[in-house]
Amino acid sequence: MRIMVTGATGLLGQELCPMLEEEGHQFWATNSKIFDITNKKLATEIMDKVSLDLIIHLAAYTNIDQAEVSKKEAMNVNHLGTKNMAQIAKKLDVPIIYISSDSVFDGNKNTPYKTTDETNPVNIYGLSKLRGEDEIRKLKKHYILRTSTLFGHGGKNYVDMMITFSMLSNSISVVDDQILAPTWTKDLSNEIIKIINEKRPFGTYHLASSGEATWSDFTKKIFEVKKRNIDVASIEKSDFPRPAKRPKYSVLDSSNVLPHWEESLEKYLLNK
Repeated sequence: MRIMVTGATGLLGQELCPMLEEEGHQFWATNSKIFDITNKKLATEIMDKVSLDLIIHLAAYTNIDQAEVSKKEAMNVNHLGTKNMAQIAKKLDVPIIYISSDSVFDGNKNTPYKTTDETNPVNIYGLSKLRGEDEIRKLKKHYILRTSTLFGHGGKNYVDMMITFSMLSNSISVVDDQILAPTWTKDLSNEIIKIINEKRPFGTYHLASSGEATWSDFTKKIFEVKKRNIDVASIEKSDFPRPAKRPKYSVLDSSNVLPHWEESLEKYLLNK
């Protein structure tokens, strides 16, 4: 299968692309330096030059706090850039896989969000990802894959940041009133490969780790697995103000398709 992968040098792309190669797929790995997805003229030119069977759209503006300051840039990448990719998919008549986020929900539930639940983002990042979903959903051949709090090899992520921090200090304060489902990029990549190979029905899927955790739970587990004696103090969001509002509860109902986050975290850390 001939596949275009946008955002291939990002955290998920660096895990997924080698797996695509192992599966025997031919892929064109792009990043913002090779292909600016916000450039409509360039996108139009690509339509006439490439022959594809599938587009995997990973490219995104992911800095949640900075998005509140750089609203136009976040919307350009996540909305208009996605609109351009959707137009390429439509012109070439190929399916497109779009990675979305738990941030499209407001966090007011206390049970895992289903794909049928109403969206209501509370920050610019979530709104921009939802606008991207709107563009993708106009196509018949689409997959919208919502996920949560990725960690893995190949890029900046919370797990690696905490490991580095533990070398510099023996205590840390962590927000304890946000609940999420940390997701390993390897687990998500495995499921994307299955969706491609099995040609699953088009539509919206939730793909995040099983289980749930506060940031404090997540942090403590990181140090436990790495055997680091770090004192983790729990604080509330109000004690640590940030530009972007966060959903209080952003766990996705993924029907236990992916392993429990603790199991995946252990596998990731023990192989580092």
